Amino acid sequence: MSTFEPFAMALRLSGVTLAQQELDTALKQLSVRYEPEDADNSFYAQIDVAVDNPVRAILDLAERSGPTIAAMLDDRRIGKAVLDIAFDYPVEGEAMSARLPAHAAAAIAVHGVDIEFSVYLTDVEDDEEE
Repeated sequence: MSTFEPFAMALRLSGVTLAQQELDTALKQLSVRYEPEDADNSFYAQIDVAVDNPVRAILDLAERSGPTIAAMLDDRRIGKAVLDIAFDYPVEGEAMSARLPAHAAAAIAVHGVDIEFSVYLTDVEDDEEE
């Protein structure tokens, strides 16, 4: 049976047209990155999401910020919203799987937030030696 144990999660927002403080206040979240994109008056913002209880964190994000994200997507204050869920894949691994519970996926997706899975090749032996 697969488990849902990402090592990192981040809400990535592109095409943001709000100032950072205005965005943080509206989403009731603090952005850890906020930087200009190539287009004029367009910014990229990132909000870290806790992974100690990842399903609960996704549900909390959806409840706290979901309706605001949906409204901002609708009126183009945000161009795109993606929840990036990162997993590590051991170098000696043959396969991996992870299951995101349907209720957590639906809770965030209903607000127009895409879900992206990132997998990073890791050397477990190096990690254990540090």
